[in-house]
Amino acid sequence: MRQLSVQQQNLATEEGIRREVTYWRTHPLPRALVEVASARGVDCKSAIMLKLEIDFPGMPRLFGTLVTAEGKFVDFEIETDESHSQVEDVAVWMDSTDEQDFGLHNRGTGVGAGALALKVLREINADA
Repeated sequence: MRQLSVQQQNLATEEGIRREVTYWRTHPLPRALVEVASARGVDCKSAIMLKLEIDFPGMPRLFGTLVTAEGKFVDFEIETDESHSQVEDVAVWMDSTDEQDFGLHNRGTGVGAGALALKVLREINADA
């Protein structure tokens, strides 16, 4: 199997981000997540969901990463009831922006995933 070029790898990563974001823009987010985000000043209608895991064994009922409309990356872990409508505990709500790779010309890897996520955020919100 032939190895992908850096540009092809970047396109694949960007498309993966876009698929996840599009899925959560067209499907309702769990009410508990929207409530927690709203209480912390995040509008889920203009934020993008990079990763959202629901009912993963051994983890809080909701966990993942979102990007606010302002470009802040937030990692979260939220314990909820079975229907994901009531918040039981917010174990993690952490700004992880400083941990992202925003490089546009990284040697060997090209554009960083953080930069690609911000590109998708801008595109998705421009189309909204």
